[in-house]
This record gives sequence, structure tokens and C-alpha cells, in this order.
Amino acid sequence: MAAQEFRRIMRNYILLLIVLFICSCSVKKNVLPGEIKKYSAKKVLRNANKTKKNFKNLQTKARITVTNKGRDKSNNLNIRISKDQKIWANAALGAMRFLIENDSVKFYNKLKKEYLISDFGYFNKEVGLDVDFKTLQRLIVGEIVPGISFRDYTGESESGHSFKTSVDFLNKSTEVLVTLSPYNFNVLSYVFNDGVNKIYLSYDSFSSINGSQFPTQIRLFKNGEVLVKIEFRSLSLVEKINMPFKIPNNYKAILQK
Repeated sequence: MAAQEFRRIMRNYILLLIVLFICSCSVKKNVLPGEIKKYSAKKVLRNANKTKKNFKNLQTKARITVTNKGRDKSNNLNIRISKDQKIWANAALGAMRFLIENDSVKFYNKLKKEYLISDFGYFNKEVGLDVDFKTLQRLIVGEIVPGISFRDYTGESESGHSFKTSVDFLNKSTEVLVTLSPYNFNVLSYVFNDGVNKIYLSYDSFSSINGSQFPTQIRLFKNGEVLVKIEFRSLSLVEKINMPFKIPNNYKAILQK
């Protein structure tokens, strides 16, 4: 009996160690093998500034969770990105469809038979961050925003090397704090502060595709509260991509406030 109890305790202990190991490896920004080289802040920033994600068209399945007034609502999305041109998303069974282009945000809802066509002002108002299309694309694929130099270095923390400066987004000055991995030059997090809203973006895990590191989990906080969580699954790069979008004739326009 004592032997059986001992085996049960050891089995549970080993399972606990396995779980802890998996959890520690899943968040790459906190724990990395000791043999991986650690780079200086100057080299990290230099590589982050010159590194661009190598893709023409990207497609992925994603799970997006939106928090509103303490309640979570989740949806499965198919997301497609044509680099520097379009971002397309389709909810499960085509209930909702989105198309973001360089100068517009469009979507329609089959369940409510309504649609919206707007400029980036709508998106920026909902999220609380004034950005253009290319900046939004950079944030989705985990690239560093332009305008950050080594003179903006604020020091090294447990997470990585941090840089803080002011960047003009859509002619509006925004304070940007970015933290970069000292091991692989990945962007680990952003803090955007325009004096009205404080937006925190966290990149919690990455996947290597075609020599580039793409984030597979992103969390967005607005003024201290979780707003959006996106988990990317089955990321793939393709030569050609289809982004169908046509608003039915009998749908009503959503009035913007």
C-alpha cells in the first residue's frame, strides 16, 4: 500500500514538472535555454529595425476573444493578409466579414443584415490607437514601428531591452515604449500612450515560418483592461490569395457616431 501511494505521488510530481516545463517554454520571452546567445541592446535594435517579415500573402485560422464590460465573446476567424494591400477576415460560417485596405475599413453582418464602410477613424476610435494601414499590419505580424533609435534606450529588464520615444501616427504624437528580445530580436511588447488612451500589446508566443518569426498569440489591453486576445493557428504563406467581399443590396448601413 505504501509502495502504491509512493508511486502515485511520484507520478503526480512528474506530471507537474512536465506541465511547468511546457508552460515555461510556451512563453518564449521569459525563459530561454542558457546556451542561446544574448545580444546587446544596440545589436538587437539594429536587427529589429532592418528585419521585415518575409511574406507575400499570409493566411491563418485564429481565435479572437473580445472583452466588453467584463464579458468575453469569442469567435473563430479566417484571416488573410496581402502584404501592404489588404487584411481580410471571415467569421465562422461567414456570419461576419471584414476588409481593411490602405484607406478604408469595411464589414458586414449577415445575422443583422447591416454593414459599415468607414476610413481608419472608425477602427482607431474603437481601439483607441491612431494608426494607418501599414502600422496596423506591422503590429499584427510583430514588426517594430519606424522611428526608434538607440538614443531612446531606457535599459534592460527581465523581459528584454526597452526603448521609449514619441512617434507621429496620423499627425498625432504618441509615446511608444517597445521591448525587444535580447535573444532573437522579436518585438515582445508595446505600450502606446497618446495622453488619452494607454494601449498595451503583448506578443506571448511565436512560430518560425520561412525564416521569419510570426506571433501566434497577441493580447491587447486598453487603459489597464483586456480588450482583445488573438490566438493564431495554422499560419501559412501562399503565393495567391482570395479575399471575396461584396455587401448585399438589402443590408442597412450602420450609423457612425
